[in-house]
Amino acid sequence: MTSATNQSNPFQQKGRDILLERVNKALLVYSDKDWNYSRISLIEKQLDILRSSYVLRLETLDLMTKQGGEELKAMSHEVKWGERHSSELGVLEIVSLRINKALLEVTSDEYWQWKRPVARIAKRELLMAQGVTSALWYEVHEVAGEDFDNR
Repeated sequence: MTSATNQSNPFQQKGRDILLERVNKALLVYSDKDWNYSRISLIEKQLDILRSSYVLRLETLDLMTKQGGEELKAMSHEVKWGERHSSELGVLEIVSLRINKALLEVTSDEYWQWKRPVARIAKRELLMAQGVTSALWYEVHEVAGEDFDNR
C-alpha cells in the first residue's frame, strides 16, 4: 500500500489512510449475519513482517470511465462466482471476495464519488521489488449470534 517513494509524501499517505478508514467504516455497516458472524476488517502491516506470499491491496476503479465500469462489472461477477465456488479458493481469496461483496452491498458509487475501492490480492515479493514497504492484511472478529450458536 505504501511505496518507499510515496512515504516521503504525507498527502498520499494521508489519502491512503483515509481510504482505509472509509472502507473499514463501510464494512461495519454490513450485518453480523451477512458476515456469517466472522466480521472482517483491514489493517495496514509492514511487508517485512508478513510471512504470506500474498497480501491485499486496495485498487480504485474510476467509474467515470468505460474501463472502470467494466472492471466493476467483472469484479461483481467474481464475487458471485466465488460464492458458489468457495471450497475451491484459498482463505485470502475468500477474504477479498467477502470484502468486495460487503462493499458492493452497503455502499453506492456516489458514496465513493465514483472512485470505488476494490480489494485485490498481490504478490508480496513483487510489491517488495517495487519498493512497497506495507500492504493490507485482514483481521477476523468472530461475533456471537443465535444462528452461529445453533450450527
